[in-house]
Amino acid sequence: MVGEHQLSAPGASLLPDTGDPGFGIYLHWPFCAAKCPYCDFNSHVRHRPVDQERFTAAFLREMEHMRSLSGPRVVTSIFMGGGTPSLMDPQTVAALLDGVSRFWHVPDGIEITMEANPSSVEAERFRGYRAAGVNRVSLGVQALNDRDLKFLGRLHDVADALKAIRLAREIFPRMSFDLIYARPNQTVAEWDAELKEAVSYAVDHLSLYQLTIEEGTPFYGLHKAGKLIVPDGEHSAVLYEATQEITERYGMPAYEVSNHARPGAESRHNLTYWRYGDYAGIGPGAHGRLTRGSSKLATATERHPETWHGNR
Repeated sequence: MVGEHQLSAPGASLLPDTGDPGFGIYLHWPFCAAKCPYCDFNSHVRHRPVDQERFTAAFLREMEHMRSLSGPRVVTSIFMGGGTPSLMDPQTVAALLDGVSRFWHVPDGIEITMEANPSSVEAERFRGYRAAGVNRVSLGVQALNDRDLKFLGRLHDVADALKAIRLAREIFPRMSFDLIYARPNQTVAEWDAELKEAVSYAVDHLSLYQLTIEEGTPFYGLHKAGKLIVPDGEHSAVLYEATQEITERYGMPAYEVSNHARPGAESRHNLTYWRYGDYAGIGPGAHGRLTRGSSKLATATERHPETWHGNR
């Protein structure tokens, strides 16, 4: 039953959305503990500890370059994506946020989001991230049953996910989590039940993505060989329609293709993308979009982390 698992959450203190496209900062931390078989993002596994101090220095040098392109701007949101940003030490996060404040004006109360995995090791760092300035966390839950979490290559189980959700709700003013649907053999009834459960855990935002088979991923090879069958277009459409109906019914309608929120709780950073606002993309493989006179400048950085680092 929706509402059965409702938990207390800290009051939201973020600045309200004014409707302006805004100016965002995107920071890409490219490292992961493991590569998920469906993922085609710029993420890399390293079997030795990452030298976070050296990478922080490279981020700061790239910020300085992006500041020379953007000019003085007022930041309306910061988003740390990946990869897995929650593999960063809290002091690394603090140093990156301090760097943003050094090169642009960052008002108090803007949305500062970090993507995080719900493993117990990473959840233990949540209070440190909050102290560093993060006020919104986006958890990569992806499924609410252990069978599908294993299929998706996730390193956490449902118990880890629920513990991380509870902890995030205690610590951060805003919290969202992701789910992937249209998984193999997933029925509408199963997704209906799982999504209603997700709504009961969510505070005010959910990101709901259909599983897509991307070239270059392990899932692509399995799918091409006929060993991985995903729902066809018609069944996927029914699952999509069920997603819209359930989230609308429980007060979290879609505000863009895959993101759902209670009115007023939409991600400020997502809205900047959606409204074609400017944002500086910083880090290995990051993309940006900056207004230069009457034109838009699209930026893209080197994808390979160590090569990117050496070029800074």
